[in-house]
Amino acid sequence: MHLFTWLFTLDHKRIGMIYMVMGLWGGFMGLSLSMLIRLNYTEPYYNLISPEVYNYIITNHGLAMIFFFLMPVLIGGFGNYLLPLLLGLGDLNLPRLNALSAWLMLPSAVCLGISMINGAGVGWTFYPPLSSGGYTGVGADFLMFSLHLAGVSSILGSLNFICTIYSCMENLIILRLSIVIWAYLFTSILLLISLPVLAAAITMLLFDRNFSSAFFDPLGGGDPVLFQHLFWFFGHPEVYVLILPGFGMVSHICLTLSNNDSLFGYFGLVAAMGAIVCLGSVVWAHHMFMVGLDIKTTVFFSSVTMVIGIPTGIKVFSWLYMMGCCRVRVWDPVLWWIIGFIVLFTIGGVTGIILSASVLDALFHDTWFVVAHFHYVLSLGSYSTVIISVVWWWPQITGLALNKYLLQGHWLVSMVGFNLCFFPMHFMGLYGLPRRVCVYDPSFYWLNVLSSMGGLISVISAMFLLFILWESVVTGNKIIGLWGSNGTVLNVLTIPLPHHGVYISYPGYWLPLGKS
Repeated sequence: MHLFTWLFTLDHKRIGMIYMVMGLWGGFMGLSLSMLIRLNYTEPYYNLISPEVYNYIITNHGLAMIFFFLMPVLIGGFGNYLLPLLLGLGDLNLPRLNALSAWLMLPSAVCLGISMINGAGVGWTFYPPLSSGGYTGVGADFLMFSLHLAGVSSILGSLNFICTIYSCMENLIILRLSIVIWAYLFTSILLLISLPVLAAAITMLLFDRNFSSAFFDPLGGGDPVLFQHLFWFFGHPEVYVLILPGFGMVSHICLTLSNNDSLFGYFGLVAAMGAIVCLGSVVWAHHMFMVGLDIKTTVFFSSVTMVIGIPTGIKVFSWLYMMGCCRVRVWDPVLWWIIGFIVLFTIGGVTGIILSASVLDALFHDTWFVVAHFHYVLSLGSYSTVIISVVWWWPQITGLALNKYLLQGHWLVSMVGFNLCFFPMHFMGLYGLPRRVCVYDPSFYWLNVLSSMGGLISVISAMFLLFILWESVVTGNKIIGLWGSNGTVLNVLTIPLPHHGVYISYPGYWLPLGKS
C-alpha cells in the first residue's frame, strides 16, 4: 500500500524524492562508465575494452551524467522539493503534470539501457554523417528516443515551474523572492527555448536514418553543419541549465550566512544570472569554429563568449565578498565546499575564456584540454553544488544532523580526487593529445595513470558521501523544526549524541553542537 501511494503520488516532496532516486541511479551509472574509460587508459596500447565498445561508453557516459544525473537531481529533485516551500505554497500549480514529467524519466532510462545493449557509438553530440548512416543498428535510435522522452519531461517540468512562480508574483514582492526561485525561473526559460530545437534536430536525424530523408545528407541537398547549429543551440544553453540551479543554491547560502543586501548581494546576483541567460543563448557557434565560419561570424561568437565572463565574474566576487562578511567558523564544511566550488568553477571558466578565442580553439579543438575545461565546469562545478545542496538542506528535509568531521574528511578526499583526475588533462591537451581515442602515445602514460588514480579517489568520495548520509540516519541525531518562509528551519531543537561533532543550520548561521 505504501508503494502504491508513492507510485501515484502528486505531492511535490515525494516527486522530488523520485527524481533524486533516478538521479542517484544515473549518477552511479555514469560514474561506472567513466571508470571503465579511466581503466582503459592505464595502458597506452592494450585495450581493456574494444574500440567499438569504448565509443559506446563515451556516448552513454556523457548522456547519463547530463540527462539522468545532474538534471534530475538539481532541477527535478531540489526544484520540486524546494520551490513550493520557498514560495509558501502547498504544492506546484500543476501537480499531475509534475507527476507525468517525473515518470517519463523511467521509459527514458529504459530506452537508454536498450541503447547500451545494442550499442550506439555516435558520441553524445550525435554528429552526422556518423549518426545518420554510420550506425545502422537500433541502438542509436533508442538513444534518440531516450533523449526525446527526457526532453519532454524537462519541458513539462519547466512549464510547471514557470506557471507556479508567475502565479505567485502578484502576491509577493518580486525583488524579495528567494534567489533560488530566480535561478529556477531562468533555468526553466532556457529549457523552453532550447529543448524544442534539440527535439527538432533529433527528429530530422531519425527521419534521415529510417525514412530516407536527406536533412543532413549532402548527396540529397542536406547540410551536416545544420545539425551542429541546431544541436549547439541547445547544447550551450544546456551548460547554464546545469549550473544555474547551483548558482542559486550557492547564492542563497551566501546571502543567508552573510545577511547581505548590498549591491554585491541579492540584486547583483539576480542581474548577473539574467545576463548569463541572455548572453549564453547567442554563443552556440563557439563550439563550431572548425567548420569554416566566415571571419565576421567567428569574431562575433568569440567576442560575446568572452563577455560572458563579466556577469560570471560578478557572481564570483559577490560570493567571495559575502563569505568575507560571514560570522561563521572557518571549520564549517559547507563553507569549505563553497570555496572549493568557486576555485574549481573559476579554473573551468578561465580555460573557457582561452577556448573562446577562435585561434586558440583551432589548436585545442578535440584535445584533452577541452575535456578538462568542461569537466571543471560541470563535473566539478555542478557536482559540487549538488553536494553543497545536500549538506545544506539535509537537516531540513530529513530532520537529521550530519557529522561535521566526516564531512570535512569527505571534502578533502573529494578535492584531491577531483583535481588529480582532471588537472593533468590540461597538459595532455596542451601537447595535442586527441580525445575520444582509446590508444595514445606512451609518453603520456604517467599523466593518464595520475588521472585514473584521481578518478578512483573520486569514486571513493562518492561512496563516502553515501556513508555520511547513512551514518546520519543510523545515529539518529534528531532535529525538530518549523519551516520558515525563506525555506530554512526556525525554532530548531536537536538531540545530539555526545561523541559526535554534529551541526545543523538555522537562519543566518551554522550552529555547531556536541563535541567541537
